[in-house]
Amino acid sequence: MSFILEMIQKRYPSAEGTQLYDHSYLLQYLDKKTKSVGRSSKARGSFANLYTIYVLTEDYVKKGFEKSKRDYGEYEGMAFTDVITRMRKLPFGNKLQNHAINDRCNDDFRKFFHDFTDEVPIIRNLKTRKYWINEKLLLVHNGDGSRHNIAKLCLEIIDKYVELKKEGFSLFFAELERFKELVGKNSQEAIDFIAHTLDPASDARIFEIVSYVILKYHYITQTITYSVGNQMPQTHPLRIYKVGRTNANDGGIDYIMIPLGRIFQVTEVLNFKKYFLDIDKLVHYPITFVVKQDLSPEEAMDRIVEEAQGNYSDEVLKHYLECFEEIITIPVLLKMLENNIENGFLEQMVDELIEQCRVEYNFEET
Repeated sequence: MSFILEMIQKRYPSAEGTQLYDHSYLLQYLDKKTKSVGRSSKARGSFANLYTIYVLTEDYVKKGFEKSKRDYGEYEGMAFTDVITRMRKLPFGNKLQNHAINDRCNDDFRKFFHDFTDEVPIIRNLKTRKYWINEKLLLVHNGDGSRHNIAKLCLEIIDKYVELKKEGFSLFFAELERFKELVGKNSQEAIDFIAHTLDPASDARIFEIVSYVILKYHYITQTITYSVGNQMPQTHPLRIYKVGRTNANDGGIDYIMIPLGRIFQVTEVLNFKKYFLDIDKLVHYPITFVVKQDLSPEEAMDRIVEEAQGNYSDEVLKHYLECFEEIITIPVLLKMLENNIENGFLEQMVDELIEQCRVEYNFEET
């Protein structure tokens, strides 16, 4: 049983609580978006969507609409700047963007419930940039004719979820720190830990971070010599930089290599549409794709081409395929990891992994 169902049944008798859940699309949505509590501590937290609902519901309660007979529809709404400022003050929220407030939360809700309701959680006025929680989703009518306002229950659920996630993250970072100590004592266990994060079933964010760390130390000993105009030739090491955080609106760039300007994009799927969209974003600039698949690069490329052939002419397809600078899959990353360790970079990789995870998960603010 999920912790949400347990919380509902503590507040309401079992039959009434079950009915409440069954008649509330909002409670069901919160249940779907908090599933990561029962998974790896690294699984996606969905904080943006949850915090959008939380902040607007919190405003609804603070303004007294939960208990008063005032018409919430006449309320002027919460200003965008107030919504995003409050979201960023919540645990894990200091780098949240505006996408959930404007579209993403509602679009995600529709994905699950479009066959059952036309309502969405967030109501907004584009001209005034004011926002409201959808009160219709807070007022739940049970099958027995009773009505419940679940505003405070929603707040309690999200508060509990954050508490559970904090506990999970604490354990995860304690595990990382323990592996840091193991480097000098039992390096094989640390190696196994890093390799495990490259599993196809691992969390997408941790895969992107670990891939970055492996690639960074794979290229760190390599150099390029070039000259500009009449200048003397210069030798520069190859450096890879991570562009923003995972799942960011990065325009198709996850890592970039200096000074070559080589671009890396991480993806989980072999759907050709995803690759071609990234290529279009960068106006057909060559891209190296890091693919979370346990295939050889040749097998991955063959699958992409096979699926795309029925959708494009040979000439157009050739134009797209020329933009695939390289495909790096899990077996290639594992081989790079072995070479990095042979070159003595295990301790640096563990330190880099810890630092990147702290940035990604906003752990220091908790």
